[in-house]
Amino acid sequence: MLHIHFGAGRLGLGLIVPFFQTAAAASFILNRAVSGTNPTGTTALPPRRRNDLLRDNPDKLYVVQQPANQGGRREVVHYDGFLEYGEAGRDIASIVRSILSGSARAEDGVVVTASLISAANYQPVLEALEILSEVRERGGLGAIFLVTCENTLNAPEIFEDPDLARFISDRMRRHVVPVPALVDRVCIGLEEGQEGGHPSVVVSTEEYGSLKLELSPATEDLGRRLQGGRVEFTRYVAIEKRIKNWLLNGSHWLLALAAFESSHGDSELRLNEFLKRNTENRAFADEIMREMHEGIAVILRREPEFAGFVRDVDPDDYLTGASVAILSRFLSNDDPMSRILARFQAPTPEKPSTVEAFKKRFFDRVDAPIAAYTEKTGCPPPAATHSLRSLDHLIASGTYINAA
Repeated sequence: MLHIHFGAGRLGLGLIVPFFQTAAAASFILNRAVSGTNPTGTTALPPRRRNDLLRDNPDKLYVVQQPANQGGRREVVHYDGFLEYGEAGRDIASIVRSILSGSARAEDGVVVTASLISAANYQPVLEALEILSEVRERGGLGAIFLVTCENTLNAPEIFEDPDLARFISDRMRRHVVPVPALVDRVCIGLEEGQEGGHPSVVVSTEEYGSLKLELSPATEDLGRRLQGGRVEFTRYVAIEKRIKNWLLNGSHWLLALAAFESSHGDSELRLNEFLKRNTENRAFADEIMREMHEGIAVILRREPEFAGFVRDVDPDDYLTGASVAILSRFLSNDDPMSRILARFQAPTPEKPSTVEAFKKRFFDRVDAPIAAYTEKTGCPPPAATHSLRSLDHLIASGTYINAA
């Protein structure tokens, strides 16, 4: 089938494009000609140079590279075209029509993916979907699927966003299937390298990678089309996404905040370096994982919305396996504090609410498991509480990622 991806950042190139590739798929990457500020930090490869390399590479390829301490494996990713669009989706209509005119795969269906953080950035995606819906209505296109590849934003939410309503036609609602997704891979950076004698983009990622889509009657055909690729299907995307938010993301920030405070604000400290420094730090990480595991297990067994998941999956087995895998990732990834805590920035006159925004995101990841653990045991989790105090100390001392 035809795959159109919006977003040429670390996640898009490091996970989405390679995972959606099959022997029978054609992949096109679209990106803004002028990239905006990335809230998770800059990369060694400037956006303009990245776009030029993707556009001008004669072999239409880039490289996904794992760090040396994870085996250093390399994967060459081929794509069928890279195209740039202007602000507010300018040129999208002509770009999509040119892709359709040159690709017979569209008759078998189109999956549109996007690694765009904010719903406000989805106007170009929706304009592309409108063109695709128009062609499908005339009988010249297979089924259309939309996958938003950001865990904080689900495809169905795009169609419910009041600020985007004017860009969503009845025709789109009839023909586009929004598919909930769960993405999971640490994509560390973008650099320039050489492949096949030509300059190319090199994406540095961790070895682990997972991309799951919701299995439902509406997505069964998509599952068949993507056979041979690395995309998985599950009936519990929403639940697994919530568990990931608590167990992986929550634990990650709990550990990082404690490490950042103990280093007196060293933004280049690697989390794995901190965890391996002594037995106390490793024990602290084990305790964080255990506390989060216990709290999440209470939530899964207590709340009716998780009953189906608990019926089909043993929560403790699931959480034990996930905890071991997550801690292994923390120990192997060379993630610096500057990337993990990139959003933990000092307030400025231009951005006065950075701390409030960080705390809201943080507590969304840890509040429920901490409360459930406290309810079960009768006392707050010691390790997680230590990290919460670290956050208070960092804010009180004015120690931030961008201002120590």
